[in-house]
Amino acid sequence: MSVSIRIKKGRYYLDIYHNGRRTWEKLGLTVAKDPQTAKDQKQLVETIKAKRELQLVSGQWGMQDKFLAKMTLYEYIKKIGEKKKHKDRMKKVLKWLEAYPGGASIQLGQVTHKWFMNFQDYLEKESGLANITANTYAIAIRQALKQAVMENILLSDPSTGIKGISVPDTEYDYLELAELLKLAKVDISGDMGAEIKRAFLFACYCALRISDIKSLKWKDVTHTTTGAQIVKQQVKTKKRVAVPLHESAWSLINDGAIHNSEDKIFPLLAATNTDQNRNIITWTKKAGITKHITWHSARRTCPTLLHELGVDIYTIQKICGHTKTSTTAKYTSVSDQKLREAVNTLPKLEMDMQFVKKA
Repeated sequence: MSVSIRIKKGRYYLDIYHNGRRTWEKLGLTVAKDPQTAKDQKQLVETIKAKRELQLVSGQWGMQDKFLAKMTLYEYIKKIGEKKKHKDRMKKVLKWLEAYPGGASIQLGQVTHKWFMNFQDYLEKESGLANITANTYAIAIRQALKQAVMENILLSDPSTGIKGISVPDTEYDYLELAELLKLAKVDISGDMGAEIKRAFLFACYCALRISDIKSLKWKDVTHTTTGAQIVKQQVKTKKRVAVPLHESAWSLINDGAIHNSEDKIFPLLAATNTDQNRNIITWTKKAGITKHITWHSARRTCPTLLHELGVDIYTIQKICGHTKTSTTAKYTSVSDQKLREAVNTLPKLEMDMQFVKKA
């Protein structure tokens, strides 16, 4: 790392070498002909140089990589998407960048507050996408711009301060207690079907995502004085979660055998890449349940039932592994029956109903 003062064509520059890259910073100063003014200028430039050196050492000053800033936003997002899954929004948003006038050719350094606002308006009003999908793609652009700032390709995020696309609250189906008990009595045919049933009911009791169910190993099960529990790093968030197992959940996986710690608890499910939601849909229909139940419904069933049974939201938050109670609140739906029971707890009015009718 080094910072040197340079004079080129009568103007002052700083020649900065940092992290293997050399950049020149214009100081906006022309070398004065007057000796005293030139002396004052030199002192000012020395002060700026010293400040830059201090900032570089402390990591407070990020230099813009002007070379990478000339890369197109499209190519930058494509590069990010190479490490993502096939259906990731970073891959899908490329189609809409191509469709937007100039979207495939705009350089990262050319993206402005107005450009992002116009592109987001295009997604919301002209693309024909549902608002929730349009917002997902706008978020992909926001994430790319934030990463560009972190990598010193951009000095500031042009999407900051722009309100996202409004999306309606999504209603997610879950199983009420009576439905869960009913479903437990219905079988799915085949070895895979039996494992799907065990895994789904297990998830209803511990709120694990399907990705965590598939990756669950016997080493993730620990035993304490109060019983068995799952302790593992979540696949999605990489955060550790500890979930005590209800005796029914434990009975779903405890076959009495001795297992290798690295063995998967649900090996058949872990070995398949096929989406098994169709098996669950068939299963629930067989049980006479008309709701659209999927794997994620199991994760939502657990916190909802806990909430209806009086468990506080902070405890449910820990079980689900959420970082915010606002996220947990979205998972804790309330049944129509519970809403009716809540309203009926209000005291009955004692008054002349004839008066009410006249009014």
